[in-house]
Amino acid sequence: MRCNTEEAKGGGWPLKITAVEVRVDDATEIGSDPEREIAFVKGVLGMLDWNVLVQGASQLGLNTLPPTLTDDLAQDPEFLRALYHVLMNVHLVKGMLTCPDTGREFPVTDGIADFSMEEEECENVRHFH
Repeated sequence: MRCNTEEAKGGGWPLKITAVEVRVDDATEIGSDPEREIAFVKGVLGMLDWNVLVQGASQLGLNTLPPTLTDDLAQDPEFLRALYHVLMNVHLVKGMLTCPDTGREFPVTDGIADFSMEEEECENVRHFH
């Protein structure tokens, strides 16, 4: 997610996560299909900014991701299932997302981020685009 205010000047990414409450779902409670999970992760690997994912996971209290994604890991079914768990079963329930450029804070309550802007910010964004 990115802060889209004029002050961010096209930056505003990645938002810093300050977690107050994190929920980690147990994959067995939801039901798991290992082949589907692996196929899903392989499909999104190329779209992930690995450094940002590692940083975000760390800010949520998960320090299990390796600092770099190697080709061997990208083919390891056990690793891919663990990555699926991080991507799909870890949820920020309560906390704050903060723009690195402006310091603008967006509260997260019940897993929903409030990206509402003040009227003045909306006008600035309209003129920016």
